[in-house]
Amino acid sequence: MKYNLRGEEPEEKKGIIRDKAEHKLMSFFRYFIPAVGPLALYLFAEGLMVVIGSCILHPRLSHEEFRQQKMNLYMIFGVILTFILLRRYSKKRGSGFFEDASLYIKDISIVKCAGCVLFGLSAALSLSAFLSLLPPVGPVATYDAHIERFYESWSLYLGVLFNTFFTPIVEEVIFRGYMLNRLLPHWGEKAALIAVSISFAFLHGTAIWFLYAFFMGFLIGKVSILEDNIFYAILMHVGFNLLSSILWYIYLFCPGSQEALAANIPLELALGIVGASVALLIAKAYKVERESRFVTRFFGGEV
Repeated sequence: MKYNLRGEEPEEKKGIIRDKAEHKLMSFFRYFIPAVGPLALYLFAEGLMVVIGSCILHPRLSHEEFRQQKMNLYMIFGVILTFILLRRYSKKRGSGFFEDASLYIKDISIVKCAGCVLFGLSAALSLSAFLSLLPPVGPVATYDAHIERFYESWSLYLGVLFNTFFTPIVEEVIFRGYMLNRLLPHWGEKAALIAVSISFAFLHGTAIWFLYAFFMGFLIGKVSILEDNIFYAILMHVGFNLLSSILWYIYLFCPGSQEALAANIPLELALGIVGASVALLIAKAYKVERESRFVTRFFGGEV
């Protein structure tokens, strides 16, 4: 870059930079704002169902009673309403729900499905175990308190059903489906993945959850692009969320197990190592499978 004698950029260079900045700003409003439309729709639908349930159908329940007994049910209703509205939205645009979401069931590999769930479960296990080894101060303390409030809001069965089944489906449809598909043609893979992952992370509150959700979302988004299908992303997300459901049932039906596990540092360390090792092995196997698939397609004249 050439500078004038005062160390400033030439006027023509300033104009180019200003044009690029304006282009990026216009691109943000033109593509990103419409891309978050399905997310806003989901938040509205879920909030509407919760308000209807708490204020109209169950006005005698206190806030805490509704949160523990009924809220999961109305959040599930919110997910169902979101799918209905997204289907109408896609139909109005002249396309289909599954096409806009890149969700396909045909030619699914059972082995790959099992690998996705196991990868998510193993990665969540390693992260949870290693976080448990850190002193409960600062972001870790906030994370622990958030987890406790999260568990307290679950009903016995509907909470687990919502967390393990409905949440992965609706979030993958919105973020790695509708939103990523809107941004990829205009922003490219890297920028689109970062934007979608940041948006996904913002839904998860605390600093640790933000980082966890960002990297998880980026990884899931990358797999969705490679497979041209969010079905595997949904299964990875199920695996990530499955651990919290398993732990919740263990803590619920085995009183004292949470404190006993927290006090057993060698066991937590072993669980973290095992989880990380399994996740890395699955990731390595997936990479080898992708490379072998490319070689087959190359010599078959498809590349």
